[in-house]
Amino acid sequence: MNIYIYNCSNTFNYGSMMMGENFISYFNKILGTKNNYYVETEDKINIIRLREASGIDEIYPVKFDSLFEERTVKYDYIYGYLRLKKITSKLINDIDLVIVLGGDDFTEDYGWKAPILNAIKFNLLKREGLKVIMLGQTMGPYNSFRKPVMKNLLSKIDRIYPRDNITYNYLKEFGLKNINITDDLALLPLSKQEEKERTKEFITYCPSELIYRYAKEGEREDWIDFNLFMIDEIMGKYPNKKLVLLAHVLKPEEVDDRIIVNELNNLIKDKYKERVIIQNNEMYPHEVRNYIQQSLFTISSRMHPVVSSIQCKTPTIALSYSTKYWGIIGERYNLGDYIIDVRYLGYNEMKEKFINILNKIEKEYTQIQLKMEEKNITVTNTIMETLNEIAALRGRNEKH
Repeated sequence: MNIYIYNCSNTFNYGSMMMGENFISYFNKILGTKNNYYVETEDKINIIRLREASGIDEIYPVKFDSLFEERTVKYDYIYGYLRLKKITSKLINDIDLVIVLGGDDFTEDYGWKAPILNAIKFNLLKREGLKVIMLGQTMGPYNSFRKPVMKNLLSKIDRIYPRDNITYNYLKEFGLKNINITDDLALLPLSKQEEKERTKEFITYCPSELIYRYAKEGEREDWIDFNLFMIDEIMGKYPNKKLVLLAHVLKPEEVDDRIIVNELNNLIKDKYKERVIIQNNEMYPHEVRNYIQQSLFTISSRMHPVVSSIQCKTPTIALSYSTKYWGIIGERYNLGDYIIDVRYLGYNEMKEKFINILNKIEKEYTQIQLKMEEKNITVTNTIMETLNEIAALRGRNEKH
């Protein structure tokens, strides 16, 4: 099969890379054949990294929106939808299946225009006979005039797989029939992931250069102060542990987590010296999991380090700025007690909750691990069922 993949353009966002890597490697296993994967990206280094991580060579770069004619602008998609202009490219004749990886791009957390525009694109591909699957999504809620618009557009997609119960229940009440629950693909083991000794010598923190923008109160300086508070608390409580400051998103530049990693390091290095390890170099997700497996627990302002922690059965504290945390971590894994949502809590409230969570992890450490382990089995089975369903759909040009 020739498979076109959306939303895996940046492998320096390790969360996106894990979803893309796992889809490609596990889908090949499900089908028992080699497939060709066409991945949108602006830099071929992302394809090299996907090939290296998955061990699969049949991964090829394509420019963004290659299924549409060059120089197509956003208004052209509307004209195309209204049948006033044909804008699809010749490449669609070679593609059997379109996979839209999740993400929370189809929430309104970052605005409402992009979800509508992208849903129009996928409807145009459907009209040309392509199979379109939206896989591992956090979606909605939609407001105002977007409710009927998005319901109409999404109802025409072949299959939508929400990755959490909140999204699934919302889409079900929304009236969609083409949905089925699955889980985040990053909850599966990675191709080159190793089982490391559980030394518990580290506490890994993945800070975010993005999250403070969603905080209930204060500016970036206040967020830095809160980070320093957390670091002081864990360094005082666990004097024999080393703190790993790990950047989980390196591109694009404006949300490069190395900015905050380096800033925090400069602020604490004299105080804690050799107890701090900086990981701000380019890594593969399985290398990130090496640290997580050897950590007593993790803290993260990004969601996918939390997902990796769950997969590795390492207790974790999630600093949340989006509904996706509550769907996956809260509802799916019943770990909502370990989420600190910066959108709704002031800094004093967050400090108090952070201390309470540290104490809770210490008291319930084994129970937390067992809960993760049991749920991981269910999650793996669910994802495999989903991939089998997608394989059964096949593509438009697949020979039966």
